[in-house]
Amino acid sequence: MKKAIISTLIATSLLSSTAVFAAELTPINPQEELAYNLGLQAFIYGAGPLTVAQVRQTSTNVNMPMDNGMAPMNMMGKTVSLAGPDDKIVPTVNNDTLYSQSHINLNQTGPMVIEIPPTNSRYFIVQLLDDYSEAVGNLIEENVGKNGGKFLLVNKGWKGDNGKIPDGIDAIIESRTPFVWYIQRTGVAGDKDLKAALKTHDGFINYPLSELGLQHKSVKLTHAKGGIPPMTRPQGLDWYKLIDKELRNNPIPADASIVDQFKYIDIGRDKPFDSDNLTVDQKKGLMRALNAAPQIIEYAGRNLGTKNNGWSMMFKGGKYGHDFLSRASINFRAAGLNTKERALYPNRYTDEDGQQLSGKNQYRMTMSADAPAKAFWSLTMYDAKHLFMVPNSINRYSISSSRKDELTYNKDGSLTMCIQHDKPLDAQCNWLPAPEDDFYLHMRLYEPTQAVLDNTYQLPQVIKQ
Repeated sequence: MKKAIISTLIATSLLSSTAVFAAELTPINPQEELAYNLGLQAFIYGAGPLTVAQVRQTSTNVNMPMDNGMAPMNMMGKTVSLAGPDDKIVPTVNNDTLYSQSHINLNQTGPMVIEIPPTNSRYFIVQLLDDYSEAVGNLIEENVGKNGGKFLLVNKGWKGDNGKIPDGIDAIIESRTPFVWYIQRTGVAGDKDLKAALKTHDGFINYPLSELGLQHKSVKLTHAKGGIPPMTRPQGLDWYKLIDKELRNNPIPADASIVDQFKYIDIGRDKPFDSDNLTVDQKKGLMRALNAAPQIIEYAGRNLGTKNNGWSMMFKGGKYGHDFLSRASINFRAAGLNTKERALYPNRYTDEDGQQLSGKNQYRMTMSADAPAKAFWSLTMYDAKHLFMVPNSINRYSISSSRKDELTYNKDGSLTMCIQHDKPLDAQCNWLPAPEDDFYLHMRLYEPTQAVLDNTYQLPQVIKQ
């Protein structure tokens, strides 16, 4: 009897509290608000595969391999010159390396052989990303050797011939998604080095396992009239249609508890996303989410990562785990990022006083002689809004330690850069031309030292003059 009275009192109290709480709430449209909140979460979660899908759709929209990096699905395109202002496939493309690119569907090709030529100590990396922009593997001189090798890219769980590595294959690399983005980079020490770099660059190829043992030539490229065009952009609710398509084709079982909730907005159901299945209120909520999500991701990106003397250190590149907001922000700013051990990308929008960098001002930055990169480092200029390179009078878009013949070093081995729109009066200062308006600086530390990985190395400040 006593327990029954206590239970009745508790229940009455809860009901009373709920009634009081409910009476204070402002009425909303629950269906619209649920769609808005789930749409926001789906966009942030799906931003990684969404970005990779957009790059894939644009890069594969040709009939043959091209010399601007485009190629049909499961084939390889290559660049034959360093990127510049015309290259707008993704934000913050680099001006330091040549690229090879393949978008591979392992369900179509079966296991793929990745062949690496002898590189004679020239910088290179073969970067493999899954459909969520998570690193599958990185092949570099340290784990390949100077004489090259052959590696087999397979779907997760592939057993092969009784689990044995096929003859002639050095190692197997497993992907958790059938869609894989192959990005290969070959270092170039300026225009004078381009011809020699291309000879090495031609040797990076891939092909199905069924062709192992056959003779393979370098990729035959067709000349493109321009760089890869900007990414194609869905319209309206088609953004969610593309997210649904990528999650459907590349499911991550470990994320089921997150993704299953998206079924309330028709993502991840038995049939593909169809906006006609949504109510008017759900569509309103999703359209609001489409407006809010990119702004939230961009806002979060400005304060993303660890700070180092004004630089944002994106330590999570290629290894995001369940940090979906970081994954979204990094992909929107720099799709195809390497893992921190292979390349680190300090970046900034502001000067030492926290003010937006602008071509209306003049800045100085000095990299010390003990720059924290075992391969080389570079500093690249981009506009602040779109993060693309901006044309300038001397066609210089980056300053790189791999191009020492272009640079003037201080007596102590340090390097001072003049970052401004107009040509500096000091002829000894290394000029990095800025646009007239706001800009963004992106540093690249190829094979960074342990000190910078530990964030104990203080990066140089950008000082307004």
